[in-house]
Amino acid sequence: MNLQSFLRKSIINKILFITLSGAVVFSIASVVVYFIIFSNSQTYHLVEQLIVYAKNHPFNFALLLGFITFQATLIPIVMTYFLIKKEIIDPLNDVAERMEKISVGELDEELIVDREDEIGNLQESFERVRVSLKVIIEKLENEQL
Repeated sequence: MNLQSFLRKSIINKILFITLSGAVVFSIASVVVYFIIFSNSQTYHLVEQLIVYAKNHPFNFALLLGFITFQATLIPIVMTYFLIKKEIIDPLNDVAERMEKISVGELDEELIVDREDEIGNLQESFERVRVSLKVIIEKLENEQL
């Protein structure tokens, strides 16, 4: 199974991929930053000063490290938010709007399904219900005439 197929089959696969991608990017960036810091002899003095500061002000240093860690985790969090909005929330809102239309008798608008994941399964089921309702209503109208 290739990556594209893996991502199309399930929403959770997309979320996992985005989260892991963010972690990999953060890890690579960390390695680059640490390499730059430790490959330069001038930065050892800065590191020594940080250690002294950490010993003298442990709470402030812990806050600084927490802030840096928080900033680093924002990338996968934001990416995951937009993925969930685009892949889950927006399609569910679309289905809900179409359900509202059906509740008032508008059965002509077809729902085009172009997904293979859980939302696509929901859309397919919804479309079958719409078509079934339309057929049932047409049969009932024809019987009354």
